[in-house]
Parts: sequence; C-alpha cells; structure tokens
Amino acid sequence: MHAALAALAAVVLLPAHAAVIGSTPSDGDTVTEQPGTFGVVLNEEILSLAGADSANRLQLTDAAGLYYGDGCAVVEGDTISLEAQLGAAGDYSLAYQVVSADGHPVDGSVSFAFEPADGEAGAAGSETAPICGVAAPDASEPASTTEPEASVDPSEAAPGPVATDDATPTDAAEGDEGGEFPFIAIGVIALLAVLAIVAYTVNRGSRRRRDDA
Repeated sequence: MHAALAALAAVVLLPAHAAVIGSTPSDGDTVTEQPGTFGVVLNEEILSLAGADSANRLQLTDAAGLYYGDGCAVVEGDTISLEAQLGAAGDYSLAYQVVSADGHPVDGSVSFAFEPADGEAGAAGSETAPICGVAAPDASEPASTTEPEASVDPSEAAPGPVATDDATPTDAAEGDEGGEFPFIAIGVIALLAVLAIVAYTVNRGSRRRRDDA
C-alpha cells in the first residue's frame, strides 16, 4: 500500500511537458472575416526572448507559400500572438516555435481556411519570411515593365563630325597657279627685253662694220 502511494506521488511530482492548448483560429476552422490577431496558447508560461533571433516565432503562410504579417510575435504569459491580414481566399497555416518557461521547446502548426465575402480585398503576401523591424518590399506594386536601355559599345558609337578644310585640293592648286602667274609673266618680259637689247647691239655692230668697210 505504501509502495503504491509512493509511486503515485512520484508520477504527480513529475514535471509536465509544455503543450499548446488553444489557438486563434482553432485548428481546422474556417473563418469568413479577418481575425486581425493570430496566436497560440500553452499550458504554461512562455519564456520571453526579445530580439530578431528569438526562439519564439509565429509565421503565417498561405497555400502558395506567401508570408503575411510583419514577423513581430508578442509573448504575454502563456500566449504568443501575431498581428496580420490574410490575403486571398484559401488554406492557411500558422506555424509556431516557442520555448516554455521551464526550457522545453514546443513547435507545430495550426491549419485553417479563409473564405471572405465576395469582393473583399486581402493583403499582399511576401515571398520572403518577414523579419521584425525590417521593412519588407511592397508586393502590391506591379513589377516595372520598362526595359533597361541597351548599353552602347564605345567602339560602335557613331563617329563625330570630321573636320574639313574650307579649301579643296583643286582650289589650293588653282590658288598656287594664280600666285605664280605674275612672276612667270615678269620673267618672260625681262627675257624678251634682254633678247631685244642683244639683237639691237648685234645689229648696230654689223652696221658699223659695213660703214667702216
């Protein structure tokens, strides 16, 4: 009898493992409105670990693998929560990873469906997991369709204007000929004058000899 009571007391005194006892939304739920806040509740307090490298995390994804929320999970006692807006209708998963106050890690996921009213716009998901405090790229903006300008190879660039002289070779030749002509004319005239003087002198000498004879 005493042995049985001792064994029962040992079992009661054994530390219980941390486990999730509730979530928002509940596993398997179908929600028709934006919950706004998503979270899980443990059967004991969660160890509060601050910083981007904290072991306590919540990640909300859709069936396509897009992420929602800013990645800033908040721990309050036995609850860890995340504020986020869902995107299009479909299946979603809330993955959690926490460390209980006694140091036991707990991880898993909660699955649920989102069926909003027709025409209700959802949030844009991100292809990369959000990091608390780091701005994510705006997925709602369409990608730019402007094609980058083609680079021009300097060797293929159009040649610049070629400097040309105003005077053509023909014009230069004509100019040279025009400049030389006066000198040629003067030379010819001078030669003719010399020849005339020589002829006159020879002629005069011949006459004198005839007269003397």
